[in-house]
Amino acid sequence: MFKTKKKKLKEECWNVNWSFILWLNEHLKVYKQDANRYVDLSYHKFDYKDKTYNQAEIVDRLIELTDNLIQDEHYFDFIDGVDQTVDEMLDLFVLVFPALWW
Repeated sequence: MFKTKKKKLKEECWNVNWSFILWLNEHLKVYKQDANRYVDLSYHKFDYKDKTYNQAEIVDRLIELTDNLIQDEHYFDFIDGVDQTVDEMLDLFVLVFPALWW
C-alpha cells in the first residue's frame, strides 16, 4: 500500500501547483456539499478588496476560479488573466483556510 501511495505522490509532484488546483477544486466541492450539515458557512466573515464575504461565498468563488482554470485549460498557456486568477485563488484560500473544518 505504501508503494502505491508513494507512486501516486510522485506522479502528482511533476507539477505541484497544478495538482494543488485540482486537489483544491475537488475537496472544496465535497466540503461545500457536506459542511452545511455541521457548520454555518455564513457565520465567518472575511474582508477582501474592500468587501466583506462569508465563508460560503469564498468557497463558491474558489470553486469558480479553480473550475475556470481546469475547464479552460489556460493554466499552462500563461495568457493574460491567469496570474490574476491564481493570485485571487491563493489570496482567498489564505483567508478562508482557518475556517475550513467541521
